[in-house]
Amino acid sequence: MQRGRLIVRRRETESARFRAQPAGRRNGASPAGIAPTTRSLRADALPDSALVTDSFLRPTYTLEQIRTFLAVASREHVTHAAQVLRLSQPAVTQQVQLLERALGIRLLERVGRNVRLTNAGVEVAGVCLLVMRALENLEKVVQGLRGLERGSLTIGATELTASFYLPAVLGQFAANHPGISVGVVVAPGDEVCAEVASGQLECGLVDGTHEAQPNLVRTEVDKTDVVLVSHPGHPFATRTDFSRDMLRSTRYLVWAPGSATEALVAEALGDHYGLASQMFVGSMEAARRSVLSSPHFLAAMPSVAVADDIASGALAVLGRNCGCLPVYAVRRQGPDSPGVEAAWQMMIRPHEQTS
Repeated sequence: MQRGRLIVRRRETESARFRAQPAGRRNGASPAGIAPTTRSLRADALPDSALVTDSFLRPTYTLEQIRTFLAVASREHVTHAAQVLRLSQPAVTQQVQLLERALGIRLLERVGRNVRLTNAGVEVAGVCLLVMRALENLEKVVQGLRGLERGSLTIGATELTASFYLPAVLGQFAANHPGISVGVVVAPGDEVCAEVASGQLECGLVDGTHEAQPNLVRTEVDKTDVVLVSHPGHPFATRTDFSRDMLRSTRYLVWAPGSATEALVAEALGDHYGLASQMFVGSMEAARRSVLSSPHFLAAMPSVAVADDIASGALAVLGRNCGCLPVYAVRRQGPDSPGVEAAWQMMIRPHEQTS
């Protein structure tokens, strides 16, 4: 049996000029807007001897031409597309030219060393994406028919959930379904929810409450308190409250600007929030290690991330809890592949209060 792989990729918020929008089969819709069919493709409107498929146009272009065109359009560069496709630059150029000739319109125009879509090219690219996504859906259907012996799954997670909630799921999934490759994208919660809703990610684990998506199912799987912590040697370590002057004299580490954790801290501190000099660090773990090593910092941390440090006395909790941070599993509505269904069941147990 071919064994699956685990790929974890951390990604900050990104804006792509040209991004494929999946046309997944959600809420009863069929791939690329194609109407569902029964086992028989025979149509009442056609003669008994004819099939619905007989009325399809025979294209004068190929899927390889479409694939090559999309690769060039998304990168706006023929050479870069050729490297990804493992083709020569003349071969890529020829594929695009053959597609333009077959359609009778110009799809790309040169701008310096780059290329960009013409107005007609933008419209054609959108339809081509639907075609390729429909073929991807065909692959997913076939994989589903094979069961859980092979396939791939991409899960979105925030930094917190990727570190403290997802590992157990990944371990169990890998043990039960070794033939399925799993990819993990670590990104802000809002981005994870949006990409799960749009079909770019199959499912996800996020912390905090995010903007509702009409086709998104959300199930709470845990809660964790948010606490202010410091080194035991920090002047605030023995205090239950702090004045404005005290806050102005310390440095507050921010590891996730705009996150649910920061929102809870801001609400708990009210007017006092922002008085301390802020220092931005790259990650939750960087903030934790900084506070552990120096008595000059404060940081807001989910208690699940620092429970062992607090229990051992390596970190001190300042004041009361800043609030409760919910953790949710998210997925799209409707049936999905066996791999997604299996991963979902592992994520939501034993908590199954769905909203």
